[in-house]
Amino acid sequence: MVRQRRGTGDAAPWIVDGGRRVPGQDHDGRLSALEDGLGRHAAVRATAADASDEDVDRVLDTLHEPEYLETLRRVRGGEPVLMPALAAPGLEADIPVGAGLVAAAHEGVRTAITAAQRVAAGAPFAYALCRPPGHHAGPGWLGGYCYLNTAAAAVQTLRESGAPGVGILDLDLHYPNGTSAIVAGMADAELHSLHAWPVTNSPVDPVVPRTDREWLVEFRDAPDAATYLAAVQASIAALARSASVLVLSLGYDTVGGDPHGTWSFAPDIFSQIGELLAASGLPVCIVQEGGYALDTLAECSHAFATGLLERSAA
Repeated sequence: MVRQRRGTGDAAPWIVDGGRRVPGQDHDGRLSALEDGLGRHAAVRATAADASDEDVDRVLDTLHEPEYLETLRRVRGGEPVLMPALAAPGLEADIPVGAGLVAAAHEGVRTAITAAQRVAAGAPFAYALCRPPGHHAGPGWLGGYCYLNTAAAAVQTLRESGAPGVGILDLDLHYPNGTSAIVAGMADAELHSLHAWPVTNSPVDPVVPRTDREWLVEFRDAPDAATYLAAVQASIAALARSASVLVLSLGYDTVGGDPHGTWSFAPDIFSQIGELLAASGLPVCIVQEGGYALDTLAECSHAFATGLLERSAA
């Protein structure tokens, strides 16, 4: 478990109809709950995010457009404001931008890079416990709590380490429009996304894969656990045929009661997901995406660690 460096004044608000700002669900309380759940497993070891500033800047320069990064660097002051020019193409701005949030996003990238470096150095698994999430952040846009793409940062780090193929599995409830746009240019990366319909973070329906290396499983109705796990297993098997390492964009917003969710899985489904990943035999870099039901996050992360680590030890 790679811990993110904590900041201050970086809780993310949300903008609702009429421009009214309401408290958001992305804040350090999420990390504390997730860390509690992971730490309950005796085999989990905590380490600090220690990737260098140079690593962070180099990776971000590879993933995001220069003008976008410069705009974020110029953000000053603690009061977040909407920046419609940075919304994803065809979408309305939904999250404000503030200096604390930009700093937190940079620390999230540092955490994801550190986890990927651990995997590149031989660790079978590394969990980037980071926020805000990143998979809606594209080359030149933000949205859905996401400012910088943490999963793509992990992918790029593994590519730079010489990994001959990187598989990305996104199990968040929402379609990873940002990750899709960024990895479309990576010929050695393949993306699978299992997500809900309607896709609220895309201006088109249905969502169309950007390349033949992108595979989408779109659930028009909330699936039962068996159906979902079968789709997860199929994607892991497909990715394992071409990838030497996996990056898992892991969202816990598929559980019942999530304020941004519509499904009702029990937390123990993540134990089975962990088992499926361990059974692949591939190293896995986990990057935290969504999941906002504070009362169940510890159960979710503990279940995931249990399935992943106990199956791999068997």
